[in-house]
Amino acid sequence: MAGIGFELKKLFVGRGALHKMRAYAYASIVCSGTMLLAVILLIGIQQLAMLAGATESQREVLVSMIVYATLFSLLLTATIQTLISRYVSDMFYREAFHRIMPSLLGASLLLMVPGGIGYGYMLYTIPSIPIIDRVLDWILFIELIPVWLQMAYMTAIKDYRRILLVFAIGVGVALLLGTVLIVSGVSAQTALLLAMVTGYGIMLAGFTRVLLRYFPVGSGSVFAFIEWFSRAPELVPIGFLSMAGVFVHMVVMWFSPLGDVVVGPLRHASTFDAALFAAFLVTVPANVSFVVSVEVNFYQKYRKYFGTINDGGTLAQLNIARVSMYTVLKQEVFKLAQIQIFVLVVYIIFMRYLLETIGFTADMVAMFQVMSIGYSAYAIGNSVMLLQLYFDDRKGALLSCAVFFTVNLVVSLWTRTHSPLYYGLGIVAGGLAMYLAALPKLLRYVKNIDYHVFSAQPILARQNAGFWTRFATLLDRRAVRKTGETLTNRRETSL
Repeated sequence: MAGIGFELKKLFVGRGALHKMRAYAYASIVCSGTMLLAVILLIGIQQLAMLAGATESQREVLVSMIVYATLFSLLLTATIQTLISRYVSDMFYREAFHRIMPSLLGASLLLMVPGGIGYGYMLYTIPSIPIIDRVLDWILFIELIPVWLQMAYMTAIKDYRRILLVFAIGVGVALLLGTVLIVSGVSAQTALLLAMVTGYGIMLAGFTRVLLRYFPVGSGSVFAFIEWFSRAPELVPIGFLSMAGVFVHMVVMWFSPLGDVVVGPLRHASTFDAALFAAFLVTVPANVSFVVSVEVNFYQKYRKYFGTINDGGTLAQLNIARVSMYTVLKQEVFKLAQIQIFVLVVYIIFMRYLLETIGFTADMVAMFQVMSIGYSAYAIGNSVMLLQLYFDDRKGALLSCAVFFTVNLVVSLWTRTHSPLYYGLGIVAGGLAMYLAALPKLLRYVKNIDYHVFSAQPILARQNAGFWTRFATLLDRRAVRKTGETLTNRRETSL
């Protein structure tokens, strides 16, 4: 994500209110577009299913199939998405742009093969669902893997209009196709699954086309990125724990007194899931604020500090740059927290009346309010964790994510055996613990940044010759022999 806010600054500086609203809209799409697409599509699909006369049981099966495909694909891609982001950033730094697109294909294949086998087997064990619907759900799962991965690449592109257009077309076609198929007499479940597959398929193709406008098709092994498993191994658990922590309390509640079996291995807790669904949207303002506030203002100071080092600045200049960066970092983090708390209060008040009008019970509203607090705490804590990754404090970021996941899991398991009034406290405890673990460590790290930059580094550069490095080199050499390319020096920069 680093540098996106810096580019967005061009849309804010010296412009009127209308232009600033447009900049916020673009930032919202770039940061939370896939989530917003999933929300709009899921709501639209549910409404179309009701209009088509689908029974409550049929709607539950449909929604569960979509939720499982989305959740499992998110958890699977989260294992390497953070690592892929680091890889793409490093390729930008090296100006090795020919390495970028092959890595997208390689990462997709690496996940789609085992993921497709596992998810396909799970669907195979549900013979009560028509085979065509299981196939469509499997295709949806497979499609979502590269779509989620593409987000690590889309953040490097500043073509906000095309990104927005792809989202709009994907949503519009999916809802339109679902309507047409239902009117044509196709069963609601099949029609709407096909609509989802088509919508995300358009999004996948559209994003690929946009990426190819900026990056070459590329050359070399599509699995060259696996070397980063040796270079930055902490990024794998960081990615997984940060995503798993967002939803672990939902899975726990599936096995609580509120939970129920939908069909086969598919479970849900309809009242809790609905409350969580509404509460999760409260994270959008923090995501946007992080980019257009923290990145816009902080990134300039961050760049100034390291620019002073790279350009041979004096010690006095370096001290001024460090103090300025530290001061702005604290200001922006606390400003982000203030904005999120304000949005939280307004959101809870507004949504409470809206949710009551659409049938939320008192218990569901209470769970929504609790989880809104939790997801707000998580959104702030996650932003701080991302800032830890700015400074390559991978151990600190891993600790923050581990605390978030563990606390959420433990508290959620405890609340499962208590009154529903306690349901949702897991994400509250986890989010607060993440924030409290990450912020002091971040501020301490930045305050002593001179030590980490100059003294904590090895005196001599160390060649990383781990298993994944050797394996990646072997694959690259084989790709070179196969294509007849000239192998460039893969050791352009030793990290």
